[in-house]
Amino acid sequence: MTTKIVSRKNLSEHLYKLEIKPSGTFNTFNPGQYVILRTTNGAAITLPIVKADASRETLTVIAPSIPEKLSALLNPCPTHIELELEGPFGEPFRIEHFGTVLCVVNPESMIALYPVLAALRAAGNHITCLLAGTADDDQFLENELRNNSDVFICTGNQDSRRAQQVLGQTLGGRKYDQIYVLGSAKTIRETCTIYTATATQVQAMLYLNEQNQQGQHGIFRVTICANTRAVCVDGYNFNAYYISFEELVKRFENESNKVLHTLCVSEKTNVPV
Repeated sequence: MTTKIVSRKNLSEHLYKLEIKPSGTFNTFNPGQYVILRTTNGAAITLPIVKADASRETLTVIAPSIPEKLSALLNPCPTHIELELEGPFGEPFRIEHFGTVLCVVNPESMIALYPVLAALRAAGNHITCLLAGTADDDQFLENELRNNSDVFICTGNQDSRRAQQVLGQTLGGRKYDQIYVLGSAKTIRETCTIYTATATQVQAMLYLNEQNQQGQHGIFRVTICANTRAVCVDGYNFNAYYISFEELVKRFENESNKVLHTLCVSEKTNVPV
């Protein structure tokens, strides 16, 4: 269906919030789902849904950057631009009152985690959030994660080994009722490896940034097949089966150092690391 941009706001130098209004029937959207915006020349961008306003029949998405092929979105009057909207795609995250929840995420994946955190908080969960890395210019998103978390941990600009140590200490330090991990293949592997051994349910999303999508749309749900260590990966026009997390990491190793890695921990305080 066609859609128009109702408003655009610059949240930072390279971060844009777009409110869009579909022309057809307004569908139900949930955290974990995403849409594809496509221009008349075929250029497309995949964006997680941050907010769905049923009363106004609008969707809010946040773009980490606007690629050159979609530079029309930066026009002074973006409301005159007509786009094609595809979606919603993706399996929604299961949101309910679990109790204690741990969210792990990389900086590039903060956009996808933001609506999940808000929904978990509305459901009354105690949230711990771990950001594996540093938000750099995306201070707006980091602040939003802090505000929706009870405990917030940021590993900062440390080497990958130190970041993994902090991740391991956080995961092994207490029991959580539910785990969410959004980010790179390596972050998903480390998180799932620890918690599948304790039978804690993990909901995972593999998130590639724009520069590393390699013709794909960059958002994939990851699930562990029942009674095996095999991993299923599902995305837009993409479905794959890997015999282990190691195979998954090998397949996506080109994005492993560039995808967003953030871990959400609730308690409206900074926890020193």
